[in-house]
Amino acid sequence: MNAQHHTARTWHLDAGRAQRLDPTPGELTVLKGRVWVTGQGDGDDRVLSRGERLHIGAGSDVVVEPWDRAHGAVLHWAPQRRGARAFGLRAWVAGFFAALARRAASSASRAQGRISAGDSIASSGAL
Repeated sequence: MNAQHHTARTWHLDAGRAQRLDPTPGELTVLKGRVWVTGQGDGDDRVLSRGERLHIGAGSDVVVEPWDRAHGAVLHWAPQRRGARAFGLRAWVAGFFAALARRAASSASRAQGRISAGDSIASSGAL
């Protein structure tokens, strides 16, 4: 059974039941309990607890089920607004450049460490 989630809604996911979400972009929030979320397109499963959120991209094949088979969970779905697409692109670009900056800083730090090691060898007369 697919969850039709083109509009914001809250629902109870019974213990021992899995729910496949439609491939509509939006945000899933856990209001009560813990859930196991799989198949969001990045190959990673996630366990979300009360208050945690997960952005789900367009076309993602996502299945949600309660983490604890003895207890259900309460979830809230907020679909992405049509005008929010540009924000999603901006967020992706910002994330991309932040990752690029972290990588550059890491490379610079390694290079500085190698220079320092070279300076100490040169000052010891080993060269």
